[in-house]
Amino acid sequence: MSKNKIKLSQCMIVKNEEENIRQALSWARDIAFEQIVVDTGSTDRTVEIAEEMGAKVYHFKWTDDFSAAKNYAIEQASGEWIAFLDADEYFTEEDAGKLMVILRELERKRKETELPHFIRCAWVQLEENGKPFSVSVQDRVFQNIPQIRYHGRIHEQICLPGRKPMICQDEQKTLSIFHTGYASSVMKAKEKWKRNIKLLEREIRENSENYSAWSYLGDAYAGLGENREAKDAYSKALEGIPNVSISRWGHMNAGKSLLKLYMNHPSLAGSDREVQNTAEQVGYPDTDNPDVYFFLGLYYMKQRRFQEAYQEIKKSLCLLECYSGDDVIYLSGNLEKTYVWMVGLCQQLKLPEEELYYGILALCMNRRLEAVACEVLLLLKKKDHQGERTEDSWELLKRIYDMKDVRNLLFLFKCARIAGYSALEEWILKCLPDDLQKRLTVR
Repeated sequence: MSKNKIKLSQCMIVKNEEENIRQALSWARDIAFEQIVVDTGSTDRTVEIAEEMGAKVYHFKWTDDFSAAKNYAIEQASGEWIAFLDADEYFTEEDAGKLMVILRELERKRKETELPHFIRCAWVQLEENGKPFSVSVQDRVFQNIPQIRYHGRIHEQICLPGRKPMICQDEQKTLSIFHTGYASSVMKAKEKWKRNIKLLEREIRENSENYSAWSYLGDAYAGLGENREAKDAYSKALEGIPNVSISRWGHMNAGKSLLKLYMNHPSLAGSDREVQNTAEQVGYPDTDNPDVYFFLGLYYMKQRRFQEAYQEIKKSLCLLECYSGDDVIYLSGNLEKTYVWMVGLCQQLKLPEEELYYGILALCMNRRLEAVACEVLLLLKKKDHQGERTEDSWELLKRIYDMKDVRNLLFLFKCARIAGYSALEEWILKCLPDDLQKRLTVR
């Protein structure tokens, strides 16, 4: 274990996490003062592996209450700070080192300023291939003081008693927690959603005006593909008043998720006016949340209302550039698709300059988008009168592609041929090795 002056306790609750437990413990092994694992009834090798890795393992009888289990784990911790990540979450080795630097600096300034209660980190959702698909924030590193505990049977949050405000050290630009849980198997995900529905319905029976629970219930139904039930739950959540009877995040989540449902299943919406009303409930047209405009734009796109779709998605992209909020932003993990959609919309609306712009952005994210590359070259060809601007086209492409890589040259040669851009085709040909030039000149 670490000999750092700062004593960091890593805590987690687990059940049947033998696939994740090694990685879950490995990231903190060199920095944590202690590693505490609370098992809630595993029947696999989770406990055995955790003990092999030197963690302190405790057992807690599951009571359908995540906060109860997590607070039990906290009570076993003796460090000054706690990092409470789930078994399917981790810091990179680099960020683990940054975390200790931040904690040491905070402790050094303890006499000069009041310590923050928690450190806010970025929360990055990963697909099965390891590619991020959305980013939000989480508060998983906090002081180990008796007042700070988790509250809520499910979707639990750390807080002080009496709704007292907690002091935050915002490090989301420095520290990222990576989460792989949403990339688990379909069957495992379904079981999780079923479990969540059971717990959330219990909370709602106890308090039907728990609008945050209604929002989470919508997520669970949507996860199971029970779309009408999801719509009803989200609609109920939107009856809550933000920051009064529902968190601002929960209210926004319900609105965005309902718009996403309408986008994927237009028949769920009674009318376009119903879709518009949903957007207005979460602040449209004045909200700074990019996803509201994004989902509205995709809904319009499916309705073949291309001008409205273009305007809404364009606004969502503009807002994303300067967005600094803490909501999960779906758009941020789907930029490549969005740029491709914008290329299509610009084609429909006959906006060649904008089409070229979004085409280049798409290629910067994925240089092997053949259809987009062909369209970009077709647009460049139209600008290139009698081969007088081929060099300009070449210089533009050099900003996207490494022209020392023959594979890139061959890809562009193929696209230039498809686009009928013969002047660029000849330019690329001269940059290829002699043997390839001979083979390609034979049509």
